[in-house]
Amino acid sequence: VYPDQRTAELASLFVSPAHENQGIGRKLAQFVEDRARALGVTTLLALSTQAFAWFQSKAGFAEGTPDDLPPSRRDRYEQSGRKSKVLIKRLP
Repeated sequence: VYPDQRTAELASLFVSPAHENQGIGRKLAQFVEDRARALGVTTLLALSTQAFAWFQSKAGFAEGTPDDLPPSRRDRYEQSGRKSKVLIKRLP
C-alpha cells in the first residue's frame, strides 16, 4: 500500500493449473479489491510479464505506464529490469 497516493499493488496472484477455469483467480482479485477499498485505496496496480491479458479481460485492469507507479515503486521497477507491463484499475 502506498498511502500518500491512495494506491496499492496486487503483487502476487497465482492459481494452480489444476484449479484453472474455476473462477478462483477472479475471486482472489475481487478480495484484494474489496480489501483495498476498505483501506481507502482508489487505484490498484499490478505488474505482469505473463498474465497481462487475464488482468485486462477477467479482472478489469487497463494498461498503464511506469509513470502510473508511485515514485518508490517506480524506482524498484526500473532497477528490476524485468520489463513487466503495468496494469491499473481505478476503484470507485
